[in-house]
Amino acid sequence: MRDEHRLDKALARLGPGSGGAIPEDFMDGVWVRAGRLEEVSARRTRLALFAAMAFIGLGAGVGTTQAPANAEPAGYQLVEGADLSPAALLHVEP
Repeated sequence: MRDEHRLDKALARLGPGSGGAIPEDFMDGVWVRAGRLEEVSARRTRLALFAAMAFIGLGAGVGTTQAPANAEPAGYQLVEGADLSPAALLHVEP
């Protein structure tokens, strides 16, 4: 049952007081309709997640570009003044 109109008619026949016969491919049509509904739901979820990630990314980008940048010399307290060249570490005279 690929035709939704036929599926709607078959569903209408299931109403109270109707004793009509159900077509053979009725369940196939039900599963096709359920699959389409699931596809729409998954698409909507992906769109919402994409929009949320874009909003967060743009917000973070705008927020960080307004911050002033200050260059400061790096100070390493553990190795300050130590000669860490390969020659000094291997105890080789230059």
